[in-house]
Amino acid sequence: MMKKMAYLIAVLLVSMGLAACTSQQDVESEKPPVIEPDGENPSNPNGPVSEEPEEEVYHNEVFKDVVVTEKADTILVTGKAQVFEGVFQYALYDGEKVVKEGNYQTEGAPAWGEFEITFAKESLSTTTGKLELFVYSAKDGSKINTLEIPIALGN
Repeated sequence: MMKKMAYLIAVLLVSMGLAACTSQQDVESEKPPVIEPDGENPSNPNGPVSEEPEEEVYHNEVFKDVVVTEKADTILVTGKAQVFEGVFQYALYDGEKVVKEGNYQTEGAPAWGEFEITFAKESLSTTTGKLELFVYSAKDGSKINTLEIPIALGN
Protein backbone atom coordinates (compact mmCIF):
# COMPACT_ATOMS: atom_id res chain seq x y z
CA MET A 1 0.00 0.00 0.00
CA MET A 2 2.81 2.43 0.88
CA LYS A 3 4.65 1.67 -2.39
CA LYS A 4 1.48 2.36 -4.39
CA MET A 5 0.97 5.69 -2.63
CA ALA A 6 4.60 6.76 -3.22
CA TYR A 7 4.31 5.73 -6.89
CA LEU A 8 1.07 7.72 -7.29
CA ILE A 9 2.65 10.83 -5.72
CA ALA A 10 5.71 10.51 -7.99
CA VAL A 11 3.51 10.24 -11.09
CA LEU A 12 1.50 13.30 -10.05
CA LEU A 13 4.65 15.37 -9.43
CA VAL A 14 6.11 14.44 -12.83
CA SER A 15 2.80 15.27 -14.56
CA MET A 16 2.59 18.67 -12.87
CA GLY A 17 6.21 19.42 -13.79
CA LEU A 18 5.60 18.60 -17.45
CA ALA A 19 2.44 20.70 -17.51
CA ALA A 20 4.33 23.67 -16.04
CA CYS A 21 7.10 23.36 -18.66
CA THR A 22 4.58 23.22 -21.52
CA SER A 23 2.66 26.29 -20.33
CA GLN A 24 5.93 28.27 -19.97
CA GLN A 25 6.91 27.37 -23.56
CA ASP A 26 3.48 28.52 -24.80
CA VAL A 27 3.93 31.91 -23.10
CA GLU A 28 7.43 32.33 -24.54
CA SER A 29 6.31 31.44 -28.09
CA GLU A 30 3.77 34.31 -28.09
CA LYS A 31 6.39 37.03 -27.73
CA PRO A 32 6.12 39.76 -30.39
CA PRO A 33 8.98 40.45 -32.82
CA VAL A 34 11.77 42.50 -31.28
CA ILE A 35 13.71 45.25 -33.02
CA GLU A 36 17.16 45.86 -31.61
CA PRO A 37 19.75 48.37 -32.74
CA ASP A 38 23.05 46.70 -33.60
CA GLY A 39 26.26 47.90 -32.02
CA GLU A 40 25.05 48.95 -28.57
CA ASN A 41 27.85 49.45 -26.10
CA PRO A 42 26.77 49.08 -22.44
CA SER A 43 29.92 50.85 -21.23
CA ASN A 44 28.98 53.89 -23.34
CA PRO A 45 25.33 54.89 -22.63
CA ASN A 46 25.44 57.45 -25.45
CA GLY A 47 25.65 54.67 -28.06
CA PRO A 48 28.33 53.59 -30.49
CA VAL A 49 31.48 55.66 -30.84
CA SER A 50 31.44 55.67 -34.67
CA GLU A 51 29.56 58.31 -36.66
CA GLU A 52 27.88 55.71 -38.90
CA PRO A 53 24.11 55.31 -38.52
CA GLU A 54 23.04 52.32 -36.44
CA GLU A 55 21.82 49.28 -38.33
CA GLU A 56 18.44 47.93 -37.29
CA VAL A 57 18.45 44.19 -36.60
CA TYR A 58 15.11 42.37 -36.80
CA HIS A 59 14.06 38.97 -35.52
CA ASN A 60 11.21 36.77 -34.31
CA GLU A 61 10.81 33.04 -33.57
CA VAL A 62 12.06 31.82 -36.96
CA PHE A 63 14.09 34.75 -38.35
CA LYS A 64 17.12 36.36 -36.69
CA ASP A 65 19.93 38.79 -37.44
CA VAL A 66 17.92 40.30 -40.31
CA VAL A 67 19.53 43.49 -41.62
CA VAL A 68 18.54 45.73 -44.55
CA THR A 69 21.38 47.44 -46.41
CA GLU A 70 20.86 50.06 -49.10
CA LYS A 71 23.33 49.86 -51.98
CA ALA A 72 23.61 52.10 -55.08
CA ASP A 73 20.75 50.49 -57.07
CA THR A 74 19.64 47.70 -54.79
CA ILE A 75 18.27 46.79 -51.38
CA LEU A 76 20.06 43.85 -49.73
CA VAL A 77 18.35 41.85 -46.98
CA THR A 78 20.46 39.32 -45.06
CA GLY A 79 19.77 37.14 -42.05
CA LYS A 80 19.13 33.63 -40.79
CA ALA A 81 15.99 31.49 -40.83
CA GLN A 82 15.05 28.36 -38.91
CA VAL A 83 12.17 27.00 -40.99
CA PHE A 84 10.71 23.60 -41.88
CA GLU A 85 12.50 22.10 -44.89
CA GLY A 86 14.43 25.37 -45.19
CA VAL A 87 11.72 27.22 -47.17
CA PHE A 88 10.16 30.59 -46.36
CA GLN A 89 8.32 33.22 -48.37
CA TYR A 90 8.79 36.96 -48.79
CA ALA A 91 6.77 39.87 -50.15
CA LEU A 92 7.94 43.42 -50.91
CA TYR A 93 5.22 46.06 -50.54
CA ASP A 94 5.11 49.51 -52.12
CA GLY A 95 2.40 51.03 -49.94
CA GLU A 96 -0.34 48.36 -49.87
CA LYS A 97 0.64 46.87 -53.25
CA VAL A 98 2.84 43.75 -53.47
CA VAL A 99 5.53 44.52 -56.06
CA LYS A 100 7.67 41.41 -55.64
CA GLU A 101 7.15 38.08 -53.94
CA GLY A 102 8.79 34.70 -53.90
CA ASN A 103 10.26 31.98 -51.74
CA TYR A 104 13.75 31.27 -50.52
CA GLN A 105 15.46 27.92 -49.92
CA THR A 106 18.05 27.68 -47.15
CA GLU A 107 19.06 25.02 -44.62
CA GLY A 108 16.20 23.22 -42.90
CA ALA A 109 15.40 23.39 -39.20
CA PRO A 110 16.79 22.85 -36.65
CA ALA A 111 19.71 24.59 -38.37
CA TRP A 112 19.72 28.38 -38.81
CA GLY A 113 20.18 28.75 -42.57
CA GLU A 114 21.60 32.00 -43.91
CA PHE A 115 19.79 33.97 -46.60
CA GLU A 116 20.43 36.93 -48.85
CA ILE A 117 17.65 38.59 -50.87
CA THR A 118 18.28 41.47 -53.27
CA PHE A 119 15.68 43.88 -54.68
CA ALA A 120 16.09 46.63 -57.25
CA LYS A 121 15.40 50.06 -55.73
CA GLU A 122 13.21 50.81 -58.74
CA SER A 123 10.76 48.20 -57.36
CA LEU A 124 9.53 50.94 -54.99
CA SER A 125 7.88 54.04 -56.43
CA THR A 126 8.01 55.80 -53.05
CA THR A 127 10.82 56.16 -50.51
CA THR A 128 9.09 53.86 -48.02
CA GLY A 129 7.78 50.32 -48.21
CA LYS A 130 7.93 47.13 -46.22
CA LEU A 131 9.22 43.62 -46.56
CA GLU A 132 7.44 40.64 -45.04
CA LEU A 133 9.25 37.40 -44.31
CA PHE A 134 6.88 34.58 -43.40
CA VAL A 135 6.06 30.88 -43.51
CA TYR A 136 2.87 29.24 -44.77
CA SER A 137 1.23 27.06 -42.13
CA ALA A 138 1.18 23.35 -42.98
CA LYS A 139 -2.06 23.13 -41.02
CA ASP A 140 -4.23 25.66 -42.87
CA GLY A 141 -2.04 27.55 -45.38
CA SER A 142 -2.20 30.86 -43.50
CA LYS A 143 0.80 33.15 -43.01
CA ILE A 144 2.61 32.47 -39.73
CA ASN A 145 5.77 33.77 -38.06
CA THR A 146 5.52 36.98 -40.10
CA LEU A 147 8.38 39.44 -39.66
CA GLU A 148 7.59 42.93 -41.04
CA ILE A 149 10.58 45.09 -41.90
CA PRO A 150 10.18 48.75 -42.88
CA ILE A 151 12.12 49.78 -46.00
CA ALA A 152 13.11 53.45 -46.14
CA LEU A 153 15.21 54.58 -49.11
CA GLY A 154 17.73 57.38 -48.84
CA ASN A 155 18.38 57.09 -45.11
